[in-house]
Amino acid sequence: MIDKLTKDFIDKIVIEIKKDDNKKTLKEEILNPIFSEFSDKIYPYISILFIMYSLNLVLIIVILFLTILRKK
Repeated sequence: MIDKLTKDFIDKIVIEIKKDDNKKTLKEEILNPIFSEFSDKIYPYISILFIMYSLNLVLIIVILFLTILRKK
């Protein structure tokens, strides 16, 4: 009985979400603000990660270059 009830409930929710008007509302009112807030919060960490990766790459290239010059 509960199995059928939950299945019906989930089916009705899926049908309602698939409607274009509800999709638009869901996207504009829920998803976009969440993603916007998430990107605002995570942006500094991503930029720091990119800078660290770039510095690491430059250091690797410099060390490789110095190693090659010392062997000659």
